[in-house]
Amino acid sequence: MAAGVIAYILPAEFWSEAKRELSVSVYVGLLTFNGLILALGWTAFGRIYDVLLRGDFGKYLMRNNLLNGYILQITYMHIFQIGAVIVSAAGLIAVLLDEVPLLASRIVIGFALLFTMYAIKQAVDAVTAMNDLVWQSAVYESNLPASGSNVVPVRREG
Repeated sequence: MAAGVIAYILPAEFWSEAKRELSVSVYVGLLTFNGLILALGWTAFGRIYDVLLRGDFGKYLMRNNLLNGYILQITYMHIFQIGAVIVSAAGLIAVLLDEVPLLASRIVIGFALLFTMYAIKQAVDAVTAMNDLVWQSAVYESNLPASGSNVVPVRREG
């Protein structure tokens, strides 16, 4: 909703030849910001996969039909973060082209802002999922039965 309101209230001059530097700067900023969110998201995804694949915890999640939910959430977050980069790049290209209708320009910036806002939400969700997994993994590992003594037997030779 907020993205649509911003796109609607932006003056038509924002896309004019005289203000092209401003509109290009806005889209470059959005594109850079979304690229950073995507890069940070990949780092969080890597950490989440590390926890999912650590020891028997991933097997436990799979046996209890919980693993697919985490993988689906990661995929969903990744799709929106990539979408934010693509829409921002499309907006940058659109402001560089001549004769783009004002309505199309407003729609593109609306979607660019919408995807950016949602990508931020997904990045926060990735951190929440990572924290949840770390906590659940620690609980799982602390409840594992002891594997026996940690004393290594000495072999006698001869």
